[in-house]
Amino acid sequence: MTLQGTVPPDEMGKAAHGETSPFLRGDLRAYGPLLTSLALSLMIVWLVVKILLFGESVISYYTPTILAFEDLMVASEHLRRAADTSQGDFGAENIAAQHFLHAEATLRELVYEQWPKDNIHHVMDLFGEVQQVAESLSNRQYGEMQRHLSLMMPLLEEHVRQHKEELMVGKRNIKLLATGIGLACLLVIAMGLAATVRERKAARLYRRESEIKSALTALISALDAREPYTKGHSGRVAEYAAALAKHFGIRSEECRKLYMGALLHDIGKIGVPDSVLLKEGKLTDEEFAVMKQHPVIGERLLAPVEFLAELLPAIRNHHERHDGRGYPDKLAGEGIPFFARCIAVADAYDAMTTDRPYRKALTSQEARAELLRLRNVQWDAAIVDAFLIILDGDVEREEAS
Repeated sequence: MTLQGTVPPDEMGKAAHGETSPFLRGDLRAYGPLLTSLALSLMIVWLVVKILLFGESVISYYTPTILAFEDLMVASEHLRRAADTSQGDFGAENIAAQHFLHAEATLRELVYEQWPKDNIHHVMDLFGEVQQVAESLSNRQYGEMQRHLSLMMPLLEEHVRQHKEELMVGKRNIKLLATGIGLACLLVIAMGLAATVRERKAARLYRRESEIKSALTALISALDAREPYTKGHSGRVAEYAAALAKHFGIRSEECRKLYMGALLHDIGKIGVPDSVLLKEGKLTDEEFAVMKQHPVIGERLLAPVEFLAELLPAIRNHHERHDGRGYPDKLAGEGIPFFARCIAVADAYDAMTTDRPYRKALTSQEARAELLRLRNVQWDAAIVDAFLIILDGDVEREEAS
């Protein structure tokens, strides 16, 4: 009988039992390295774009602008010296004048054609003085020309200084961006190495768990072969118990753990003598005392298996009773582990509805009545109620199909 919505059985190591990748399990923590790597990659792309944009601005703006300003400074000094040392009159055809006019035209063309429009107003005061120098030169007013050159030079020097400072800031930013890219790349590499190491460890652990699960499967098969009238009992109990956990909203990973615990709940019967385990009549008090040791034997048998540590209480305590009269620890009520309470109800129902050497199987209705009769006595009432809901839903689906 397969319950709809339960954790399906498998060979204790396949993806159906939940051994899928953490990403497929929807475990958000597993996305941490991926999301961090993605964020770092986006940051690297952003840094590269910033570097490319600044490199483009250096090529198209800062370098030619600074060169044009400096050329105009040199031309202005040349013009000033020429005016100071001239023996006589000199006009626009003078080489110093030609140098100045050419430098001024080059800077003006650069500003109006390549500068952002909102930056042009910053040089209007400079261009005003340059225009005055050019007009004075054209009118051969050398004294006026000298005066405007004196006014123009501080403005020109200030623009050169500002642009060089901006360029230095840009260079510093490029270094910072490049350093950031390098560090981000190193971090991505480190994360990749860490993820690789983690995955290798996980793979080794998975292989180890698979080997242990295979060994446990062999033990369960041996138990079925030794006790043939209960063949398939552990698998059915595991399905029932996992369906119960899912009904209570337990996370799928915990449901898988419960499935494993329920599958192994009777493994301790391997340590029970055949004379007791296979006896067809009613057990004596001494024999029953021996039988009651199988949860403890199961716990002791599985204790060395590290990844089953969380399941040991469920295996040890699945025969406890709600009223505290169970075994081996006389636990009661919610003092009994939740997994153990789920297994207890699933185990009881399957035991009642299958043939045993000492009695015939009960019908499903008779077993249900027994569960209701002893709810809050032998079994947790909430778990009994949930189990009956699951059974009713399964019957409805079977009838509909």
